[in-house]
Amino acid sequence: MRYFLIAFLILCCFSFGLLAQEKAMEEEAMEEEVMEEEAEEPVMEEESVAGEALLADQRWTPAEADSLINALKAEEEDLKVRLADLQEQIDALQMEVSDMDTKIAEFESEKAELEEKLEQISWYKVKEGDYLCKIAERSEVYGYGKYARWKAIYNANKDKISDPNLIRAGWNLFIPRP
Repeated sequence: MRYFLIAFLILCCFSFGLLAQEKAMEEEAMEEEVMEEEAEEPVMEEESVAGEALLADQRWTPAEADSLINALKAEEEDLKVRLADLQEQIDALQMEVSDMDTKIAEFESEKAELEEKLEQISWYKVKEGDYLCKIAERSEVYGYGKYARWKAIYNANKDKISDPNLIRAGWNLFIPRP
């Protein structure tokens, strides 16, 4: 979702950039028209009839063209401000995404460590004099008062233990977790 949002914001910024560029091109075209018109004014004074015909064919008067140019410049400035605001939002979102990626990596690392630790505590090496009830009560297994859980240890290790009263030192027993 966050990548979609970032892509959308980038697309919006790109669109506003294109709009601003298009407005700038229109503005340059209008300025060129005005410059051409100003350059033609001396010629129009000499040929007043031809000049009046040219002005009649023009779409805008010089005042209208100036007004339009000023309006487009103002709109361009507004778009630049909006573009800058959107860029700030994009940068902030990218920072958040980066922070979240860092946190995800930290959590995955912590998860791997905990899984490794769980794997280590899921096995118990039988010591001389151990029996299943005693193993179940060990703090690293189930803890004090949990001697009745010996049956869970026995059931999980039936492939090794044929008689729950006879276990051998050195065996690695799997300790099922509740």
